[in-house]
Amino acid sequence: MARSTRRLAAALLLTGATALGVGACSPITTMNSYAPSDGVRGDLGDQLRVENLMILSPAEGAEGTVLGALVNETTSPVDVSLAIDGVSGGQQLSVPAQDTLLLGPDHETVTVPTVPVAPGAVTSVQVSTPESGSITLDVPVLDGTLPAYEEYVPAAPEE
Repeated sequence: MARSTRRLAAALLLTGATALGVGACSPITTMNSYAPSDGVRGDLGDQLRVENLMILSPAEGAEGTVLGALVNETTSPVDVSLAIDGVSGGQQLSVPAQDTLLLGPDHETVTVPTVPVAPGAVTSVQVSTPESGSITLDVPVLDGTLPAYEEYVPAAPEE
């Protein structure tokens, strides 16, 4: 009886030590920043955070709508420039101090005259501020296939 009790105690001790060891090796991934939706995120230092940035368009070369959010973490307004690779001009936006500027048809409308890639691909978007410099993000281009975005996709050009 004593022998089986010692074996059981040793097995439990080994199981507990293994569980603790494996748990200590696992990172806490829920503490990492990530894009929980279809868009991308990025940070410009401690000043500006880009959240869930995406472009909606029915086809390559057609008009596009930018969806996402710009989050100002500072106590001063921030001037932001969005420049899309292959598209002339850019968008100038101002994000109020300690506020979030939502981008989309129901909020701050940002349009792209001609989207340089087809839906399903990514395009480079440079986000910059005078104070924090710039970052380039690979932003996905989506169409109305997903019902959540269908109403925000600009009309397809007539042929």
